[in-house]
Amino acid sequence: MAKKSLVKELEKQDPEELLRLLTEVTRRFPVAKMYLTMEFGLEGTSIVEKYQREIYKEYFPKRGTGKARSSKVNKILKEFSLISAFREDLVEMYWFQVKHAILYYQTYIHDYEPFLNNLFKNWKLFLDMAREEGLLSTYEPQMEALFSERFKRYWLYAQLMDILNAPPEPDPDEPIDE
Repeated sequence: MAKKSLVKELEKQDPEELLRLLTEVTRRFPVAKMYLTMEFGLEGTSIVEKYQREIYKEYFPKRGTGKARSSKVNKILKEFSLISAFREDLVEMYWFQVKHAILYYQTYIHDYEPFLNNLFKNWKLFLDMAREEGLLSTYEPQMEALFSERFKRYWLYAQLMDILNAPPEPDPDEPIDE
């Protein structure tokens, strides 16, 4: 059903019917319930903290060395992006993931290529979203604290700074000026 026809159909319904429908949708689809919970500010921080705990456990479990599986981390981020009502929360979640991936790298010097590729990809996504939302300056003190003097000697720091300082990519839909 197209969006316009759905909106027209919903406008025809009376408020009690809409409430019943919304209740049924949230009962059948937990993602819809979590989205509405975040949208209305009910327990939103506990949902964010739940996803942050899942990411943290992937890097630093209570026992042993973290697995740092890119597939697991990306699944958590994808799931959170579906329920995130506010873009700022999504930016924060990407920052949390990148920060803990860097801490994992600093702790274990993990040079596994898929791990590093995922770190670079998520770092770029974080930077793009933070720039779009005008939030990059709020994360600069945290970035500076994360990048210790010792870490600045690693090649990973140079790679991350290259991505940070790279000029923005041109929009493919925009015509090129000649």
